[in-house]
Parts: sequence; structure tokens; C-alpha cells
Amino acid sequence: MQYASETFFLYGPPATGKSTCAKNLAAALGKRAVDLDSLIEARVGMSIPAYVAQAGREAFRDAETATLEALCAEAPNAVVALGGGALLRAQNRAMVEACGPVVCIQTPPAELARRVERKAGSRPFSADAAALLKTLEERKEHYASFRLQVAVDGIAPPQEVWPRVLAAFGIYLVSGMGAPYTVRVAPGAIELLGGVIARLEPRPRHLLLVGDSNTLPLYRARVEAALGEAVACHEIPAGEEHKTLATVEGIWGAMLRAGIERGDLVLALGGGVVGDLTGFAAATWLRGVRWLNMPTSLLAMVDAGVGGKTGADLKAGKNLIGAFHPPCAVLSDTNVLSTLPERELRCGLAETYKHAMIGDPGLAELLARFDQARGSVDYLTELVVRSVGVKVRTILADPFERTGLRAALNLGHTVGHAVEAASGFAVAHGEAVAIGTVAAARLAEGMDLAREAGLSARVKAGLEALGLPTEIPAGYDAATLKDYLSHDKKKAAGVVRFALPVAFGEVRTGCTVREEVLDEVLAGQRL
Repeated sequence: MQYASETFFLYGPPATGKSTCAKNLAAALGKRAVDLDSLIEARVGMSIPAYVAQAGREAFRDAETATLEALCAEAPNAVVALGGGALLRAQNRAMVEACGPVVCIQTPPAELARRVERKAGSRPFSADAAALLKTLEERKEHYASFRLQVAVDGIAPPQEVWPRVLAAFGIYLVSGMGAPYTVRVAPGAIELLGGVIARLEPRPRHLLLVGDSNTLPLYRARVEAALGEAVACHEIPAGEEHKTLATVEGIWGAMLRAGIERGDLVLALGGGVVGDLTGFAAATWLRGVRWLNMPTSLLAMVDAGVGGKTGADLKAGKNLIGAFHPPCAVLSDTNVLSTLPERELRCGLAETYKHAMIGDPGLAELLARFDQARGSVDYLTELVVRSVGVKVRTILADPFERTGLRAALNLGHTVGHAVEAASGFAVAHGEAVAIGTVAAARLAEGMDLAREAGLSARVKAGLEALGLPTEIPAGYDAATLKDYLSHDKKKAAGVVRFALPVAFGEVRTGCTVREEVLDEVLAGQRL
């Protein structure tokens, strides 16, 4: 569903902390915080408990409906905290859900009862703990009926709660690499493009849309509809083999023709190759111009399109040249995943499985349902949201790869990049990552680092169930692969450092591997 503005609603039982959460979310997103109860009090000219005592419950609900109607008609660019019973009326719920997404925050009843007791009498329909618990039981099914849910234990401080609510909305805030930017994952996210650009300061005078020979014919019209105008475009050839400086030079030429200046904006529309090249061209044009990423492949949505790494390949290896140059926003429109070829879709699953191994083991269970649920855009959206969550948390812990924590995201990529390059890119990136992830698990076992028995067998089975290759193709000798490894960008002091899984959900970075163990894994002797 698309909305007239970027308005978000927080709902849930009384005393869940919705108003505090709304203030924190609004501050993080540059929006205003709105408390519905405060608007109602301004409308009726007294406190809500006083108005209920004077006019009665139904009169209060009528005032609530009228206030909601006026608010939704305004379509504010805001985060709105709703009262604990604001959406009990079907017409109220319909108005709100037509205006913006709703997250229902739930806290254990015992904790809510303690909070109510501390402020007894402040809530007209939950005056004390007993009344609150009765209300919670009556509304149990109502609260559970909302698709977006966040469970809060009541112990976590507010600064830990609002990021989880933000993620439930399909939004992440990435900071630590310059100006913070948002990553938005939603069906139809491309349609939000015009509003995102309208809020940029300074407002860009010129735009350039960069896509490849697959994405521009498919989505250019959708982008221009979101902008409300035609836009200068530059098409690059599709495929990893075109991730070169020659292609970057072509993008620079298009920037020149489009009149791109420091305050302007370049739009990337495509998979990881388009995003990496466009971001690198933006990083180096006039020593840095803004860019906005619209990833169109599953692989780019869950990995390559988020994080601010940009670059190009050399014959010696992948991504040997590049720059940290974060986009000003990322819009991942999960509706476009329906157009992906089967092979491309499964390549994205490899990166998602990698994220499950790094920091969200439950994501593997979600992946196991892929073949049954793949036709559901809600399922694919949840897959992307969960996967992006792992990447964003890892980035925030180590934005510029200075502590080694972010290097966990390289799981599967060291051997994977070597296989990919040695194949002349006949092995797709996601396929290579799947092969490299199994190899990394075998390296961990060979180095006695794995704490989970049968780890590599578990990883191999999980990836094969997703239709991905797990073995280095026949004919790739260890010496050739080691030559590509010698050019890996993750070398330090002349030694290749690996990210290796020690258990499912835990990855160790900066690992060196004994030569004989590496040779055995590359030669397929550790199966």
C-alpha cells in the first residue's frame, strides 16, 4: 500500500511508551512527533480523564474519531502515537491504515500493570492494575490482529526500543559514515522517490538516472512517474564483466552532459554492479556528489545496496578499487523482485543465508519456507528486512572496518571472489558466495575453530536446499584460486584474513589459515 506522505503510527496497549518512542523516532527521521491524546485534549479543552468523567465514554470516542479524521486528512509528515483504544472502531482503523503503516508495540501485562499503578487514575479506562489487565484481556485479539508487531520486555531503555520499531516499519537509519541516511524496504518504495528528494537540502537542480540494459527498460517509467518528470538517463551494459573503470568513465561522461554539480543527485537503478559503479562515480565526480540507491535485485537489497561501499573490479580481482561513499537514501522496492530471473533470485538467497549465519539464526528458518512462500511480497519483504537488519547492525558497530567487526560481512566472499574471478564471472556472485561460505565452514573446522559439530555439513545442506551450488567446480586447481586470493582486498601484512564461522550465528574475523588446510579445502579434499 502507498501513502500520501511519510506518516507512521504507533499503537498498542496503554502504558507501552508509545509517546516516548514517537519522539525518538521523529527525531531520528527528521519528522514531527504527534500525540493523538494531546490533540484530543486541545479539541475538547480539558484532560481526557476529565472529559470522560463529564461527557462519557462514547463522547470521548466520537472526539477521538473526529481528531483522527482531521489528522489523516492533513497527511502529516510525522510519527503519531495513538491511544490504547484508538483503533477499536473499524472506521478509525481504516482511516489510519489508509494514511500510513501501523506498528503495534506489546509489553508484558505485568510490567504494564506496574506502570499503571505508579500513575493510578491517569488513564480513564485503565485506572488501576486490575482495570488494565481486564482491558488487555478484552483487547487481546484486537492487538494481535496488526501485521507489524514489536514485543518489548519493559526492561530495555527507550534508546534500544525505537530502532526495533523503526525496523518493523521496514526502515533503518545508518550512521557513522558521514550524514545519516535511511534504508527503506517496502512494496512500492520507488514511489516514495519524489518525496525523498523533495526533503533533501539543498534541493538538487539536476538529476541523472543510471541503470543497466535490464533495469532501465523495466523501471525507468516507474521512476519518472515517481518524480513527476522525465529525467536524464545513462544505460550501462548488464553483467559483472562490465564492472570496470571503462564503465565508470562512461558514467562520468553522462554526469558531465547532465550538468551534475556538487548539489545535484545521481540515481542508481539496478543490482549490485549498478550501485557499486554509480556510487563510485559519484564519489569521484567533483570530489563527491550525492547519490541515491534503488536496488532491484534481491542480492543488492539484502547486501550490496546497503553500506556505502562503492567500487569497480580490475583484472587482478574484484573490488580492488573503490571508496566509502554512502548514498543519501536507499529505496528497496520489493515489488520488483517478481521480475527477477530464477537464478538471480537464488543468488540473493546466498547473501541472506550468510546474514543468518552472522547474526540471525532464525532467518534460516524463514529461508526454509522460500519455495512455498516466494510468491508473497510480504514474505519477500520480511526476508529483506530481516537480512538488512543484520547488515545494518554490523555496519553501525564498525562503519569503516577499523575494528574488524564489519569484516564478518565478508563471510564466504574471500574464496567466493576467487571462484567468481577464476570463472570469468560464469559463476554468479551469489553462487560464488554460497560456495565460499561452505569453504569457510570447512576452513573453520580444519583450524579447529568450529564449536558446532557438523557445521560445514549443516551449511552445505542449508544452501543446497535453496538451490545453490556448494562445491568449487571441477577443473579449478588450488594454485589458480590461491593466485586470486593473493590479490584479495582483505589482506593485512601480506596475509589473507578470513571471516570464519565458529557456530551458526557467530563469525570470527581476521583469521589466518594454515597453508595445508587452505590447500585441502581449495582442492576439495575436506568434504
